Order: sequence, then C-alpha cells, then structure tokens
Amino acid sequence: MAEIARAAGVGKATVSLALRNDPRLRPETRREIQAIAKKMGYQSNAVVSNLMAQLRASKDPKYQATIGLINVSNDKDFLHTNPTFSALNEGIAARCHQTGYGSNEFWLRDPAIDAGRLKQILRARNIRGVVIAGMVDNLKLPAEFDVLWEDLSCVTVGIRPENPAFHFTCNDQFATAQRMGKQLLRLGYTRPGLVVASYIERVIDNRFSAGFYAGGNFCKATEHLPVHDFKPGEKKQFLAWLQKNKPDVIVTTHTEVLAWVAEYGLRWPKEVGLAHLDINKGMEEWSGMNQKNDLVGTFAIDLLVGLLHRNECGPPDSPKCMMIESQWVPGATLRH
Repeated sequence: MAEIARAAGVGKATVSLALRNDPRLRPETRREIQAIAKKMGYQSNAVVSNLMAQLRASKDPKYQATIGLINVSNDKDFLHTNPTFSALNEGIAARCHQTGYGSNEFWLRDPAIDAGRLKQILRARNIRGVVIAGMVDNLKLPAEFDVLWEDLSCVTVGIRPENPAFHFTCNDQFATAQRMGKQLLRLGYTRPGLVVASYIERVIDNRFSAGFYAGGNFCKATEHLPVHDFKPGEKKQFLAWLQKNKPDVIVTTHTEVLAWVAEYGLRWPKEVGLAHLDINKGMEEWSGMNQKNDLVGTFAIDLLVGLLHRNECGPPDSPKCMMIESQWVPGATLRH
C-alpha cells in the first residue's frame, strides 16, 4: 500500500479508502488509485482484511454513506403499511444503523419525479447504491428508469423483477410451504387446503403451492384439494370452497380467513385448523411460519454493501439470490 501511495502521489490512508471503495473519496480518485493498484499487481490479504473488519465492527459505526430505498409499488405507503414489507423495512433500517449507513426513501411512482429528476437527486446526495422494494404490482420496472440503474449498485428485496434482473434477497417460500406441510402431517392433518391470492402466487413463481404439494411423504399421505384464489371481500366464494372441499386444516396468507371460518360456525382448532404462511406482529394466536422478513432486509443491506465495496453497478450478468429460511411458530389455531 505504501508503494501504491508513492506511485499515486497520495497518502496510505487514501489508498486504503480507495481499495475499499469508500464513498468519502471522489469516484475518479478511487478509480485512478484502483487502476494503479491493479497495474502493480496488488491483491488484498483476506486474513488482514478480516482482522480490520473486526476492529472496525468493534467500534461505534461512523457514517459511511447514504443508500436509497426505492418503493416501486403503486402505493406510496406500502413499505410501512404492508406487514411483510414493513418487517423488511425494519431489517433494512437496523442493518443500516449497525454499519453506519444512512437511508433515503423514494417512491418510484411519484408523479412529481421522473427518471431524470431522480437521477439528479441521487447524484446530489451521493447515493450510489439502492434497495428496490415493493415489487407486487408489476414484475417489470418502468423502462424509462433503465438509465438510472446502470450507474447504481442495486439489490431487490422480497420479490425480484423480471426485467431488469438484479441480485435479490427473499424468503425461501418453497421451503416455507414444504416445511409447513410436514408440520401439519406430524399433527395428524390429512385434508389440507391452501388459500392464497393468485397474484401472490404469480409474483413468487407459484412457490407456495409448489412447496406445499411437493412435500414428499406429506403429498402422498394427504388429499390434494384445489387451491382457493383468495380475493378480499369475497367471503361467499371462500365459504363455497370450504363447504365443497371440507379441509381439516386451512393454510393461508390472509388473516381474514380466521373471522370467516368463525362466522361460518366452525371452531378452531377443534373442527378445523388454521395455519399462516407469513406470521408477523399482532398475530400471536396464529400457528404457522415466521418468514424472518427482517433478516431478508438485513441481508439485502449486506449484499448491497458488498456491491458498493466492489464498485459493481447495473444489472448483473448472473443475478444472485439469497434465500432466508422460515421458523415454525406453534399457536392456538392448530391442535397439538
């Protein structure tokens, strides 16, 4: 590093910052020093890098930079009102605080901000990395924003867009549903019914239904009831499905089902079991799976920080997926 500093005409501290891609240095300074280091054959020492990372982590985090949290949903408040994405948001905020990063939230559908204006704002605030969240309405980001992503390190959280494709973190929904099925089998249920909105299945590539009905021994030991396409307010359609198929346990992503079953006159868990695939705050009575959505947000920041340190921008050739496993939560809605 001393040799690189002499060749670049800077101090060793500046070289250290440049090799770590620290945003406190101007981008052109970082690139110039990195190019000199590469030409001189510099390679980082993994043992020393790990030691220095531990030393930095033992201190109170100092401000590093600001990242952008971009809400791409049609709903401006979606990241705060939707239980799943609210938990993701909490994990993002916590990890940003732990690592010394600030965050600014933006709404991509804001009629007052177009791609050019948002690019200006991000540049003015020196935001070089963004987390993209809220992909529930459309799996394709608006084409007019393509000019934005090329100069940014990007990670998608929760649901991945089809175009452009970025690195992303999410819950392992297939394993979540599969593990749910195995738990229900152990509890003696044999007629499970899956109730989930078709749009949810669409944006997660049908991983709930695939995992639920591909559960190995669970699939062989139970009857394969048709999946009910849940729609808010359509209680009659749900009750018609319930009456026709008579499941002994209902697996769902919709809390309204609990009240509808009670109105129908069935007692849970004695007459029918209820299990939720995404237990969040305020669902203490439910049995089901905690998707650890806060960790999905946490690891999104870890992934993004790595991209920033390596100065990797734009859609990658081979997007990486980091999946988080769920935790089984026993509750009052299932027999024990």
